[in-house]
Amino acid sequence: MHILVCIILFSQLLSCTGKEREKTKKVVEQNSLNDSIPLFIVGTYLQDQTSISMNEIIQGVKSGRIAITSDIRDFVESNWNISNPKIQILIDLNDRSRNGLILMSIDSLSNRFLPLAIDSMDYFTNPTTYPLHLKSKHAFSFEKHITTYIHTGVTALTRSTGIYLDKNPIEKYIQYIKPYFASSELVHISNEVSIDDTCSYTGMRLSFLTKTIHMDVLKALRANIIELTGNHNLDRGIPPYLKALNWYKQNDMKYFGGGANSNEAYSPLILTLKDSTRIAWIGFNERCPLGECADIGPGANRYSDAKAKSMIDSLRKAGINTIIACVQFSEVDGYTPHTAQRTISKRLIDYGADILIGSQAHVVQEIGMHKGKMLFYGTGNFLFDQTYTPEVRRAFFLQCAFYNGRLIQTKPVYTFMRSTKEPDIASSKEREIIRDSILKEENF
Repeated sequence: MHILVCIILFSQLLSCTGKEREKTKKVVEQNSLNDSIPLFIVGTYLQDQTSISMNEIIQGVKSGRIAITSDIRDFVESNWNISNPKIQILIDLNDRSRNGLILMSIDSLSNRFLPLAIDSMDYFTNPTTYPLHLKSKHAFSFEKHITTYIHTGVTALTRSTGIYLDKNPIEKYIQYIKPYFASSELVHISNEVSIDDTCSYTGMRLSFLTKTIHMDVLKALRANIIELTGNHNLDRGIPPYLKALNWYKQNDMKYFGGGANSNEAYSPLILTLKDSTRIAWIGFNERCPLGECADIGPGANRYSDAKAKSMIDSLRKAGINTIIACVQFSEVDGYTPHTAQRTISKRLIDYGADILIGSQAHVVQEIGMHKGKMLFYGTGNFLFDQTYTPEVRRAFFLQCAFYNGRLIQTKPVYTFMRSTKEPDIASSKEREIIRDSILKEENF
C-alpha cells in the first residue's frame, strides 16, 4: 500500500495518540499516489547537503530558513500551521548560493536545482516510499509521467580493460556501479571502440578495438542509447565500425552522433517517452583529429555552427520538447574547459538546446550554467583503463529524469576508477575533491 504524506502535519502526526495515529494512517493509506504530486526540497549545484529530515523541513519553513514556491503556500499554511512562509520567485534565485533551500512541487522542478533526499528517501529511486506529497489538481503517477535516464562518460572497453575482461566475469567488472543502473529506463553510453574478435589487447596503445563478448558490458548495464561522437571508432577501418553498428541494432540500442554515412551521422535520435513527450539527442565531434568524421563515409558527425543551428531549428519546429546536445570536444588534460569549448557550449544553448554535455573528457571538467541551462563540460572516464593519475580516475555520471517534456533532474554521481580498472563510486574524500575541482561560483 502506498504511503501518502500530504494533507497532514508531520509534527502533529508524531504527537497523536496511538488510536489517532492509527486512524490517520488508515486515511493516508486509502489514498493513492495517482492523486498526488511529490514535493521536493532543493538547493543549487554548489550546496553540498544531500539529505534532510521531514522535521528539519517543517522547522526550516517555519523559521524562514527554507523558502517555498507560491503554488504550495496553501498547503504549507493549512497543513503545517505556518503563517506567511518565505516565498521564493525562481527567476530571482541566486544560483551561486551554497546554503539556501527551497521547497517546491514537481511542477516547478527543473534540472537547475538538485533535490535532496528526505529522511534518506530519494523520490526517483523510491517513489512509493517517498514521504512528502501534495494533493494534485491534475492526474499524475510516477509510472505514467516520469522517465528515468542515466548519462555516462567515456567508454572504451579495450587495452587493460580488455585484458581484465579476458580474465574476469563482466559482473565482477561492474559490481560497484551496477546497482545504479538496475531500474533506469534509458541508459546512455558514449562508446569509442569498434569490434574485431581477432584483436589482441596486449600491446595495444592508441589504436583501439574490442571483442564482441566484451560489448556485453553494455547489455549488463542495460544500455539502450549509444553515442558515437568519439575519436577512436574508426581506428582500425570501416569493417569493425560497421560490425559495431550492426551489433547495436541487433541488441535494440539506438545510436546518434555517428553512423554508416553522413546522413545517418547527422540525424538526431528522437524518442517518444511514455507520457507522449518527445526528446532528441544530437551529437557532434568538434575537430575530428583522427579522421573519424563521416565526411565521405562512415563516422562521427562533424561540428559546425551552421549545422548545429539548422538541426536545432528543425527539431524545435517539429515540436521536440527537450534537446540534449553532446559534443566530443578537443581534449585537454585539466578540469578547466578551453575557450572554444565554452564558446560552442554556450552557442548550442543560444541556438535552442536544453543542456550541453561534453563527451571527450578523460579528466572530469567543470560544471556551469548559461541562461539557466546546465553545461557539463566533461563527465570524465566511465569505462576506460586510465589510472596513471588521480585526475583521470575521477568522473561522474548523471542520474536524470524527464517529466512533462522537461529534464527535471541531472544529478551527478561521482566515481573513482580503482587501480584494478574497476569503476567504483567515489569515497566521501574523493567526492569532495571532485566537487571542489569542478564547481566554481563564476560558472553559475
